[in-house]
Amino acid sequence: MLKLYPDFGHPEGIQAVPWFSFRSDKLYPDFGHPNGIGAIPWFSLRRDMLYPDYGHPQGLGATPWYSIRGNQVYPAYGHPEGIGATPWFTIR
Repeated sequence: MLKLYPDFGHPEGIQAVPWFSFRSDKLYPDFGHPNGIGAIPWFSLRRDMLYPDYGHPQGLGATPWYSIRGNQVYPAYGHPEGIGATPWFTIR
């Protein structure tokens, strides 16, 4: 199973525990996430973009929060902090 780990661009810095895990085309909070493991998806994968899903604290979103480039995840134009040039997550 693929998991997302905070990378050097993330506000919390690089971390060795996963914050999210992929199950099919959905992204769920994992044991390293500050809110703990979650059974409801926070993000949906559409093409190479991650959109807030119904389980996200801010609800469903029509604009992507993250874009996936290779094995790195960057803030996209829909992210509350805007587009980012450094990766927030690494996919392993």
